[in-house]
Amino acid sequence: MIPVPRFVILRLIRIHEYLIQNYLKILLFSALAIAITGMLQWISLNQPNFLVRLNDNLKEFPLGVTFGILTVVLIATLLLYALHLESVEKSHFRSRNVIRTRYVDFIVLCLCAQVNDATERLLGQSTVTQDQLDAMHAEIEDCMERFRESARKLLNAPPMANLQELENYFRLTQPGCPVGEEILKLKRSSKPLLSEQAIKELLS
Repeated sequence: MIPVPRFVILRLIRIHEYLIQNYLKILLFSALAIAITGMLQWISLNQPNFLVRLNDNLKEFPLGVTFGILTVVLIATLLLYALHLESVEKSHFRSRNVIRTRYVDFIVLCLCAQVNDATERLLGQSTVTQDQLDAMHAEIEDCMERFRESARKLLNAPPMANLQELENYFRLTQPGCPVGEEILKLKRSSKPLLSEQAIKELLS
């Protein structure tokens, strides 16, 4: 049996998650309700005979009044639907950009970490042999090649229908750097480390 405090906390967490995911819809419906309430309040104060005249007109011209009301409702519905589609499209675009930007940060940080691992073993030594330098050079070349492969994967990504396919394509995995999302904790800023255009210029 779940204790009452835990049950209440779980319900509050779910409500919080629902509000985060649907805050735009809640805001839209709240604004619509406020507008309708305000309009009815204004009519009741400034046009007290409006409902009486509307009832008389409805009796005299039932089809015309009904058609007018349905037209207004239809136009309002279409406008709200257009706003909803625009909001969904913007959210979808932002999500796609977030996935791609996170992958850019990942491959840049992997390159930095791998090059650091390849060089730090020799930095503290007083003498370095030619074989050690050649091994370090070869390891850095491997790091650069892995970065190039990941960059080409980014720039040559095929069109994908949904975000799940995009996330599966841009999995945060790379040979020689199996840490996944943990490496993103090395970032010291919320800004992207590089843009896709900068990566394209690096490759060219």
